[in-house]
Amino acid sequence: MQSTDPTVSAGSPPPEGVGAALATARVRQGLSISDISERTRVRAALIEQIEVDDFTSCGGSVYARGHIRSIARTLGIDPAPLISEFDRRHGRPTGPQPLPSRPADPLISHGAVARRGFPWAPAVIVALVAVCVLAALAVFVPDDSGGALRDPTDVRAAATVPPATPGAGASAAPVRSATPAPSGVNVEVAVRDEPSWLEMRDEAQRVLLQQLLQPGDSRLVKAARSMEIKIGNAGSVAVSCNGRDLGLGGSPGQVLTVRVGLGVSGDCAIGNPASR
Repeated sequence: MQSTDPTVSAGSPPPEGVGAALATARVRQGLSISDISERTRVRAALIEQIEVDDFTSCGGSVYARGHIRSIARTLGIDPAPLISEFDRRHGRPTGPQPLPSRPADPLISHGAVARRGFPWAPAVIVALVAVCVLAALAVFVPDDSGGALRDPTDVRAAATVPPATPGAGASAAPVRSATPAPSGVNVEVAVRDEPSWLEMRDEAQRVLLQQLLQPGDSRLVKAARSMEIKIGNAGSVAVSCNGRDLGLGGSPGQVLTVRVGLGVSGDCAIGNPASR
């Protein structure tokens, strides 16, 4: 669709300039700059600059021609004479457009290439030097006797010498247990296969335990000097005193009563068991 606007005739350049021709056509059609911006997706501020022939913010002549062509087609006028007028006034480049150079960094000297990332090569070199220095210090160090440097062969020979062992005639000193002997009477009962009823009393006939225990149950009961133990199923109960198995050896279903006390040497002593 070509415009019948006398300001932009087909094939003839606009007499008042590219920006003025676009502004005149826009005003004559009753459109605002915001209307053109919404239709062309060109920023309103940039359209205002184009309408006064200011193309510095377009990013180059290629983008300026594209904006002129888009606005002209939106207004329904022929963009060809506008493009020709733009090339006549601003010059059409004969070669490719150079890309804008990056801003100079005052911290980077001219001709130097900026490196990205961590400089791994210098870090590896520094680490290798540090390892070599530490290895040298570990080998060539003064000994405690004369301050002479240690020969690496001596270090290796010393590392292979086995530690001295005591002679065949030497006897090792016996190691005594540091665990103190238990005080009083400490009786532990454990039920093995079948349930058993137990009653345990101290030397004053105070009841310390009176319970029906199930297989797998165990109890530790303490008294000062002696203890009386009554077992309802002696064949299923193991009894130990101060860590020593008393070995009662009862039969299944047997009711057994036994008295345990401290002997002369301090170990547990068992009285005559009474059974029925």
